[in-house]
Amino acid sequence: MNAADVLVETLLEWGVDIVFGLPGDGINGIVEALRVRQDRIRFIVARHEEAAAFMACAYAKWTGKLGCCLATTGPGGVHLLNGLYDATFDRAPVIAITGLPYHDLLQTGTQQDIDHVRLFQDVAEHSTTVTGAAQMEQAVAIACRTALARRGVTHLAVPVDVQEQALEADTASPRNKAGATTAFGRERIAPDDADLARAAAILNAGRKVAILAGQGAAGGVEALLETAELLDAPIAKALLGKAILPDTHPYVTGGVGYLGTRPSQEAFAACDTLLIVGSTFPYIEYYPKADQVRSVQIDIDPARIGLRFPVDVGLVGDAGEALQALNARLARKTARGFGRRRGRATGSGHWRKRPSALAYR
Repeated sequence: MNAADVLVETLLEWGVDIVFGLPGDGINGIVEALRVRQDRIRFIVARHEEAAAFMACAYAKWTGKLGCCLATTGPGGVHLLNGLYDATFDRAPVIAITGLPYHDLLQTGTQQDIDHVRLFQDVAEHSTTVTGAAQMEQAVAIACRTALARRGVTHLAVPVDVQEQALEADTASPRNKAGATTAFGRERIAPDDADLARAAAILNAGRKVAILAGQGAAGGVEALLETAELLDAPIAKALLGKAILPDTHPYVTGGVGYLGTRPSQEAFAACDTLLIVGSTFPYIEYYPKADQVRSVQIDIDPARIGLRFPVDVGLVGDAGEALQALNARLARKTARGFGRRRGRATGSGHWRKRPSALAYR
């Protein structure tokens, strides 16, 4: 076992079974470790490193698993950045692995001597160099754990000679006893009771409630639909929330924003209360007018509450947990008709009175 073998084995332990990348002589050791394990892990070769990073990002978004991309030294790693920024902005967990020159020639201006660790510090939640085979297992585990926990990018840079260093050739320090662990607890955060009471009061008082749902709502779709039914609330989807519900659902008005629909904008223009679930949709000009609505936002990250739109109450927690707790406090609207729209299959409501109403703006 060499360092590259340990890297790939640890990735497998963390559920990574696909790597997107482009081979290069600065990552020969890693590519070989992938080759001999091709029955357990696929290496999908892109035409350009930027494409590999976008592929890893898309894979993470639509599977919920950890995406992984691989690039060689110097410009190979630089080319990953555009796709990795996409992962950062869209909160997709991705680990990027790059090669570096020989460890004793780092920072000497040798061929392709670009300091990837410094380069990736803006885009990555965690970026480090692996200096020896004994470090590899723990370094990979920390990178995988951090990417999943913070829903962002992490980065490992591995000098070309370290990749092929035998595990027994690198003596571990006396403090390196723990090894790595793949134990990872998923977040199931419930909001504060007092905040739930305040949020329910606002939503119960609203006469025309609209919902903006993003990718954070994906884990609580059943609870979201119950909320929509209780509040008689149309659901407009941010672009990253497009897959959570079909556009044909009677409570769904389609997307919102540049690629949105007229029914979504009509719902936002007419509502007096807005519930934002798992979204920090950036185009604030498409939100309802802030001085005309009261609002509640649900997000697992407290730093994102009120980031795009001023809210009266923020509920910090997992969307499914928060919506279930909120639904227990909501009174079913007796005045109906705002939420359900007429779809080709449903024949009810008013949001899609004609096929052209869903035309893209």
